Amino acid sequence: MLSVRARGVGIGIILLLLIGMPFGATRGASAANIVVDAESGTVLAADAPNHLWYPASLTKLMTVYVALAEIEAGRLRFEDSISVTRHAAAQHPVKFGLRAGQIITVRDAINAAIVASANDATVALAERIAGSEQAFATRMTGMATELGMVRTVFQNVSGLPADGQVTTARDMAILAQAFLRNFPQHYELFNQRSVTIGGRSRGTVNSILGAYEGADGMKTGFTCASGYNMVASARRDGRRLIAVVLGSRNGGARTLEMKRLLDLGFSGVAAPAIDLVALAEQPVEPGAGAPPTILAGSHCATPQLVGSSLIESPDELTGWAVALGNYRTRTKAQKALQEAQSKLGAAARGRPAILKQGANGLARYSVLFAGLEQSSARETCVTLSGKGGYCVTLSPKIIANRFAR
Repeated sequence: MLSVRARGVGIGIILLLLIGMPFGATRGASAANIVVDAESGTVLAADAPNHLWYPASLTKLMTVYVALAEIEAGRLRFEDSISVTRHAAAQHPVKFGLRAGQIITVRDAINAAIVASANDATVALAERIAGSEQAFATRMTGMATELGMVRTVFQNVSGLPADGQVTTARDMAILAQAFLRNFPQHYELFNQRSVTIGGRSRGTVNSILGAYEGADGMKTGFTCASGYNMVASARRDGRRLIAVVLGSRNGGARTLEMKRLLDLGFSGVAAPAIDLVALAEQPVEPGAGAPPTILAGSHCATPQLVGSSLIESPDELTGWAVALGNYRTRTKAQKALQEAQSKLGAAARGRPAILKQGANGLARYSVLFAGLEQSSARETCVTLSGKGGYCVTLSPKIIANRFAR
């Protein structure tokens, strides 16, 4: 049965009904999603796949794609040097911490863009190739057009908020498929769990890696306007799928939605419907799909109150962490997290997370800042302790042992 959004009922849906296409809807806690067979491009299921949305850091997928195209054309090498400009070093808020004048390699920049979603490294890469971020963004849009990403426009290379920078779940699936088709020799870049530049290391921000059997790439993204986005690919029993989730309400919901989509695709329950090329030709209701700000108000109004992800597996935690305590209810855990964020203010670092675990019917909620370097974890804890807060630093090994099931 065809399930559609109330505002999406129109000529496009009537057309689908007339041709009898068994297009599988995948209603979930997101604005749009899609799961496709990576080799054939056959859409297995989707919800609002042509709905315009802000890409956030999914933008970096195209940044890296253009860079790899330059490498394959012989105009760029992984070993080439990049001198980090003041503009690149000044990027925010997610950055690697590169200094103006620092010399890194193209490989460093690509790795930092993929693994750590580092805006400073991404801009430095773009400037090295095109001379300026704007010139490179124009090339990104041109490449999107070449690939058939018909509703995608790029305004910058990082994914930072820009009203005219939009994409769709269908277009992002096209881009993921292009990576697998055109650069299979470089796909392992998306399965890295950490990156180190100049003695400084960052863990991956991609929560699906290690959390889903067979998942081996690609990229996550978040801004307050876009919500939590993800493009992922997974392989099982010789079959590869691509899935896209746009606009989840938090990181935990995004991971769960991605797992559900991939499970659906691998289960064989979803009936093949249409391919990605034909999907672009579906009519879209005029004016529909303008990306709303779905995470407004206090949740995103203040930098230190960036929200948290309720997670149920320590596999979703990366790097070092600062533990703030264990609580019997999620409400108390959330309150403790917000109090710590308020104490830290601009000094807050890492990914706010609430890890839910339980035994014998009793749930416990552990509050953490995760995804940190060792030095950042210690600095955060020292700052918080100095303001009367409780905390303890945890290494990746301790996290794995402490929260093992």
